[in-house]
Amino acid sequence: MTTTPRRRFFWRVYLNGVLLLLLVGLALFVVSELFESADEPRVADRMLGYLGEHLAEARADPPRLARDLARALDVFHAEVTIYQDGVPVASNVQPPLAPLSAAESGQLADGLIHLPGRTASAAMRLGSDPNAYVVFARRDLFGSSPWRPAAVFAGVLVALALASIPLARAVAAPLERLGRAARALGSGDLSARTGLRRKDEIGAVATAFDEMAHKLERSIVSEKMLLANISHELRTPIARIRIALDLLEEEAAGAPPELVRGIATDLAELDQLVDDVLTTARLDLSTTRTSGGQLPMRRSTVDFASLLRDAADRFRAAHGERTLELDVADALPEVCGDPVLLRRVVENLLDNAGKYSDAGAPIIVRAAATGGGLAVEVKDRGIGVDEADLPRLFTPFFRTARSRAHGTRGVGLGLALSRRIVEAHGGTIAATSRAGAGTTVRFELPLGGP
Repeated sequence: MTTTPRRRFFWRVYLNGVLLLLLVGLALFVVSELFESADEPRVADRMLGYLGEHLAEARADPPRLARDLARALDVFHAEVTIYQDGVPVASNVQPPLAPLSAAESGQLADGLIHLPGRTASAAMRLGSDPNAYVVFARRDLFGSSPWRPAAVFAGVLVALALASIPLARAVAAPLERLGRAARALGSGDLSARTGLRRKDEIGAVATAFDEMAHKLERSIVSEKMLLANISHELRTPIARIRIALDLLEEEAAGAPPELVRGIATDLAELDQLVDDVLTTARLDLSTTRTSGGQLPMRRSTVDFASLLRDAADRFRAAHGERTLELDVADALPEVCGDPVLLRRVVENLLDNAGKYSDAGAPIIVRAAATGGGLAVEVKDRGIGVDEADLPRLFTPFFRTARSRAHGTRGVGLGLALSRRIVEAHGGTIAATSRAGAGTTVRFELPLGGP
């Protein structure tokens, strides 16, 4: 039973983001406090000095002094009390701020003094009168409570933490989706796909997974089709051989020539089928075990004109009713390659052309030199291939719906083997076709090999 994994990655991404935000915020808070702590005394001193000078000028005008005291409380949040000869003469708070002690009064000659440990935190002489001074309270001189920055900092962190949830989900959600698709594929659901279409690294991983799953599905389906096709193809000749053997036993005397030829034909088909399957298996093993997946070849100089004539003679001998036209240039260049494998390519193409065209339709083989090698074409006027099927024509075990409807036999290995052989020689192979008008397969080989 498959269980849903805990969302550890989501929480790791999310908590990592919150931790980073916390560290950044804490660093900003500490730096801000350090700079504010360094600047605050100078700012306070300048502000209090300005207030003291202004109040000294307004002292002679009681209405103006009252207005300035009220403004100091409203604008600067400064509580102020003015003393003359130890008696409060003006104040913007009630009760007035406490007067200075004798020791503190003696320090006024040095200018603005700070009074730690008291509500009245600073004092200064008022103008040039040694018996007049002003006392300031700093409780709200700089505005808010000391907890306000911490509250703002906490609020910002909460907002950023909430805003980080979509970011964490944007990273974790596609990975969770990819994990679900991987588990589904592993449990046997070949149609499992992520379906993600993103233009980033996660999207690239998802696309690679979908492509891998698609190829895996095609591979497994092809194997199943291979088993079904081989079972079907083997059943018919084996049944005919069994019937022929039964007849031979009943005849006891000499067997009819037609019966012997039929057995020989069935055995040839079985031999070709087994050879195709074994060759495909060897190619797959070669690809798996070596880095290049190259065929083990016995190279030699190949006279392609002679090779084509031999292949044509074999085809005519096996299909006496078919017309095969051989259009070979007078002087074909020699090719370096494996003659057995190259002959296999030509014979596969001729066999396909014979299968998928009517008896009265001619088959044309052309060969000519190209700029740097040799080109061979095999053309028929048969059932053709639909345009949608052309890209898969050289895929192992692929057979078109037209070929199945035409009643031809085979498992779809001939063209796939031909392509592998041609590419192993450093060449290329391609097909052009039109439904109902025939097919042309062309391959080109370099003269010196790959």
